[in-house]
Amino acid sequence: MSEPGKDVNRKTFHRLIKSVAMFLKSPAGTSARWLLAALLVLMFAINAMNVANSYVGRYFMSAIEGRDSAGFARYAWLYAGVFAGSTMVGVLFRFTEERLGLLWRDWLTRRIAGLYIDNQLYLKMAGTDGVSNPDQRMTEDVRQLTTTTLSFLLMILNGTLAAVSFSGVLWTISPRLFLVAVLYAAIGSALTIWLGRPLVRLNYQQADREADFRTELINTTRNAKQIAQAGQGTDVRQRLMDRIDSLVGNLRNIIAINRNLGFFTTGYNYMIQLIPALIVAPMFIRGDVEFGVIGQSTMAFATLLGALSLIITQFQAISSYASVVSRLGEFSEAAENASAPSNP
Repeated sequence: MSEPGKDVNRKTFHRLIKSVAMFLKSPAGTSARWLLAALLVLMFAINAMNVANSYVGRYFMSAIEGRDSAGFARYAWLYAGVFAGSTMVGVLFRFTEERLGLLWRDWLTRRIAGLYIDNQLYLKMAGTDGVSNPDQRMTEDVRQLTTTTLSFLLMILNGTLAAVSFSGVLWTISPRLFLVAVLYAAIGSALTIWLGRPLVRLNYQQADREADFRTELINTTRNAKQIAQAGQGTDVRQRLMDRIDSLVGNLRNIIAINRNLGFFTTGYNYMIQLIPALIVAPMFIRGDVEFGVIGQSTMAFATLLGALSLIITQFQAISSYASVVSRLGEFSEAAENASAPSNP
């Protein structure tokens, strides 16, 4: 077996896709499909309202700049209406996402736990090399897999819609600003991957080391009398300290890489606020655009960058998710091998 967490191969993602397909075909699949359809409708509504909000904000600021009292009042009411609608749709979107995530977690947890007990995998996997802490994989890893997979899927879909919607807005303002946004996101994504590439392996190791420490504590509590009677307190204490050393050492490495990523991503995000003004403000000064276009370009640029920069903004979550997929993939492979009849 390859080094745990070193890579997430096609076989692992094939299992993930297979699990999703089984979920959608299960008795819970009908409810899941309805929730997915509702999410798509709400997603379109959110993006439509965001585009409308950018134009309302543009005309609102231009009314202020032109001292147009009637226009100011009209667009202020429109602003309030768009905000109210966006709030309602956003809350319903989050609620629907959480319900779908809970439905998937419930189904997957019951399926894995049933397989684990019905086939007595707790006995067959006890000596399986390469699979540690099955309890961790059936609880925390399943929780992260279901919620994070759904979250990433929706972010990708929503990001695609946002990119399409606001590319047109940004292009009508300034084609050069649109090209700068695409180039800026591409360079930023490449640098983020280069700086954070060790996080997948480290997050994988961290999950195991946290579980190892917790298991050591549970065993110590469970065997407290025997440890005291045999005078093994010193040995147990040393094992616990070793677990802590391993856990903390790996976490230090994660923190160091996150620090480097933080230096880059923080500066990257600050520049998003400045770049549109550097390009559009001279256009306003020359009289080529109205004042409200500056605010609209800033919003459109930030939204488009957010859609194109998912790797940058979500890299830490992506690295943790990749380790979870790898861990559950290994567990599934071990479960399949353990439940298969042995050859004579």
